Amino acid sequence: MIDEQNILFSKENTIEKLMSNNRKGNEDFNETMLSTLLLMGWVLILLPLLAVPFSNTKEGVIPAYLLAFAAFLALFLLYKVPSMKKYTLVGLYLGFSVLFLLGIYLSVIHSPNMRATVLLGGFILMPLSFIDRLHRKILFLALWLGVHTLLAYYLKPLLVLDDTINCLMAAILGCFLGNTLMRVRLESLEARRLLIIEKGTDELTGLPNRRKLYETLTMLEGSDVEKPTGIMMLDIDHFKDFNDQYGHVPGDRYLRFFAEVLTNFTKVFRWHFYRFGGEEFVAIAYGYDKDELYSIAESLRVAVQRADMEGYSTTVSIGVAYCGEEQVANYEKVIERADNAAYTAKRSGRNIVCME
Repeated sequence: MIDEQNILFSKENTIEKLMSNNRKGNEDFNETMLSTLLLMGWVLILLPLLAVPFSNTKEGVIPAYLLAFAAFLALFLLYKVPSMKKYTLVGLYLGFSVLFLLGIYLSVIHSPNMRATVLLGGFILMPLSFIDRLHRKILFLALWLGVHTLLAYYLKPLLVLDDTINCLMAAILGCFLGNTLMRVRLESLEARRLLIIEKGTDELTGLPNRRKLYETLTMLEGSDVEKPTGIMMLDIDHFKDFNDQYGHVPGDRYLRFFAEVLTNFTKVFRWHFYRFGGEEFVAIAYGYDKDELYSIAESLRVAVQRADMEGYSTTVSIGVAYCGEEQVANYEKVIERADNAAYTAKRSGRNIVCME
């Protein structure tokens, strides 16, 4: 856990790593920003349209404003479709492309004798608005800066230098502020992610804890998730005697080694292990029939017996409850069945697997 928490302050704590660690949070944030920005886009375009009857200068730009309004509204409705969520970044870049096209039109076609205004706001706003790799944002801004500069060179040559300098300064400022704000957002997402991990992780063994187990059981009651085919309860034999004889520090190391044995099994089999409390552990299995569950549990029992726990040896009593053919409404009941099977294994002499 310490290593995880130090990621916020590590020299290797790059934006790329933060983005990779928090991909889901990035996507959720961008989806919210896309919806908000597109809504603001077509609503704000209404303002200059409403001002047309009161301003002679606005009549000539009615077609441009109407096109921008239609584009923002179309994108807003399009990205309300659930299947479009995976293209959120495309929508954000398209939305800002509409803004830049409108800004360029106002700057070089409608008002060639005036310095760019709306365009400057676009160069500052765009880098601040969403999370994406900085080089893509810079390339996007460079594209529109180049388009505007080229058109201004031919259509408003007297102001091309002023506009280019102003747009470049706005883009640099936007990128600097955007990169800083994006890093703050990502570090906030990372801090929240680590807090969630910490709350759901047993500090001693590094395995998910009892709290995480019950969160998982609640999730399994949903209709759209894969259901487990079995649950296993493991109880280390004579652990209390070990603690009494050698002390709690060796006992803690003992539990960590035991957790490593369990973790190695997760690399081969679809078992998810949790520390239930004390010397008890729970595993949730996916995709195995009853005979396979018993066989894997027996392999685990043998692996524990053969493991060298810093010169100590141990055994484990295992109870397995098969539920692959059941419609389970409450998986806590399945844990109770596995627990009862583990108690049967204890009473039957320990170091055995009992199937419920």
